[in-house]
Amino acid sequence: MNYPPILDADHVAEAAELVRRYYRPIGSNTSPRTGTRFDDWAGGGDHPDVANRITADDLVAVSFLSVDVKGRAAIGLLEKHPGEISDLLRQIPVAVDLWNADVERLNRPGEAEYELWNLLRGHEYGKWGIGPTRASKIMARKRPRLIPIYDSVVRPLMGLENSGGSWTAWHAALTNGTGLPERLESIRKAAGAPEYISTLRVMDIVLWMHGIDLGLKAESDDEVTELEE
Repeated sequence: MNYPPILDADHVAEAAELVRRYYRPIGSNTSPRTGTRFDDWAGGGDHPDVANRITADDLVAVSFLSVDVKGRAAIGLLEKHPGEISDLLRQIPVAVDLWNADVERLNRPGEAEYELWNLLRGHEYGKWGIGPTRASKIMARKRPRLIPIYDSVVRPLMGLENSGGSWTAWHAALTNGTGLPERLESIRKAAGAPEYISTLRVMDIVLWMHGIDLGLKAESDDEVTELEE
């Protein structure tokens, strides 16, 4: 199996409860985690008006997952390289789910997804404080059906040593014949989660909440708190 047991057919109710908890207020707070606004903030990153450019609202939305985009990177993304970013985003489909995508193409040098990842990481213009977690969250904001979120909580649950195999690992889990995409939709419905969040986001929430319950900690380039994630 390419994913932890929390996502198998025997744990749908348990997984749905994790999603419900994610959307509930925490303790004495009147609002749920800030991460619940990542997907719909300012209409969503894949809204037709903004799908092919990174906006200030996208960087705000990413901050709801408890990572910040440093000033140099923000200037680069919003002001210095918007044309190049838009050219790449125009080549990345908005309405294709990861399990229907050609994962070998996604990981191939020269393809838009691969090149956007490298641009965000600063491989072309010099390091500017965007590690793999920040890069994945920016890309997931722009293409929520295609790009999964990578962080240090989800990483071990998906059997990953680093971000290099993240897209391949998620694709394998979603296409291994166990009906995971359909099961994630069942989890969403059972949890009463918003219709606008992608199936990948449902999977991310289940994994993240499960990892936190197991005592996994966020580290590296995303210092995540329970309240913010």
